[in-house]
Amino acid sequence: MSNFYYKISGKDIRQAVSKKITGPMIALSKNPEVMSKITDKAIQIVTPYVPMKSGDLRRSAHTVYHARRWQAVWGMGGIGKTSKYATYQHNADDSNWKRTTPGTKSYWTEEVAPGSSGWNSLIAYATKLVKQEVRKNGKR
Repeated sequence: MSNFYYKISGKDIRQAVSKKITGPMIALSKNPEVMSKITDKAIQIVTPYVPMKSGDLRRSAHTVYHARRWQAVWGMGGIGKTSKYATYQHNADDSNWKRTTPGTKSYWTEEVAPGSSGWNSLIAYATKLVKQEVRKNGKR
């Protein structure tokens, strides 16, 4: 098993934000700082659902820019054994799994999938950032 990567879709976020903003928009792909903050927010939203026996898996969450996409990543070699079980924990069958921390679950990234309440929170945050960026430099 290895690290678990979750791609944050700038295109999906831009489409959702554009429905909430009238006027100029920014190209999220050309604003790495904005996308990094949005990815960090996604991690913050899903953290309560990430399994927490020792806390290593939750603490291992970080953002990376890879293959022209921002990704939320769980698992890294320096924190416990998270790099060996992050994917296993995410993809575990909860019907056969006894979680030690209430509210945690597998497939925690579904909490920021389009249509979820976490997605709505993420888009509200992204809308605020985009508006600030447009005001700051007026770029499309």
